[in-house]
Amino acid sequence: MHKNFIPVCEPLLVGNELVYITDAVSSGWISSSGAYLQKFEDAFAEYCGVRFGIGVCNGTVALHLALRALDIKEGDEVIIPNFTMIASAFAVCYTGAKPVFVDAEKDTWNIDTKKLKKK
Repeated sequence: MHKNFIPVCEPLLVGNELVYITDAVSSGWISSSGAYLQKFEDAFAEYCGVRFGIGVCNGTVALHLALRALDIKEGDEVIIPNFTMIASAFAVCYTGAKPVFVDAEKDTWNIDTKKLKKK
């Protein structure tokens, strides 16, 4: 395995996750409302230094909202890495824009910034 290997989608469970999950499930609010969602939204807004924060159901929705906030629309092009979850491309498509894929760097898996201008 390469010395700079970064595992993908590996959870980090090192604290009170089980306590919080058990409490949330016991309360009956595990998806669209409840104390933990409000706590998250408030803490996220404070972290970002803004008045409001909003939690959404998944990363696709979050990316779509971000693109809408940036006024990305039909006819626009959005550069995304080719090594990504399909949600990145779907969110761009939902706005009517066109996803433009750029290769990832072999060692880091990040977008290859040397290839951006060409795209």
